Amino acid sequence: MKTTPIGIRFEQEEFDKITACAKKSGRTFSDIVREGVMHYLEPDKAKGYLSLAALAAKAPVDMELSFGQFLDDFAHAKDKAALIEEEPSWAKPAGRWPYDFAATAHKLAHDNNLPVPQWVLKDDYVAPEAYYAFNTRNPEFQEYLRKTTPREFQWHNLFLGENILSRA
Repeated sequence: MKTTPIGIRFEQEEFDKITACAKKSGRTFSDIVREGVMHYLEPDKAKGYLSLAALAAKAPVDMELSFGQFLDDFAHAKDKAALIEEEPSWAKPAGRWPYDFAATAHKLAHDNNLPVPQWVLKDDYVAPEAYYAFNTRNPEFQEYLRKTTPREFQWHNLFLGENILSRA
């Protein structure tokens, strides 16, 4: 990459710490400074937070565990919108997950005063048949789920209860 040299002034102690870090890691002084700046500018990416789209593309073996990690990361992210705005493209067949991702993005947008991503409103993200938690066929439990499930999940034809995104 061709760069234009720009001078940055460091205190001697800062310069020495950066130089030592560069030597220790086998990188250049500039790489260390650049990485630090990007860490500041894009802290969520630097922390390894995955968006829903990145999670879908990765398609981990244990999606439930990775989805829970996404919810934890979302809670701490500075740029929450970036984690839900891009439409997922699935690496392999995903079963019910596309509906779950859309409902989750829908609910998180509302809960965090973010614009609802347009992709979540596509008909493709409405389950063709109602899905109830635990695949219950109990009419009383289904009624309970219909009453308590957040409206964003209901819109996607998912009835999973009031604590669907709870991490407690």
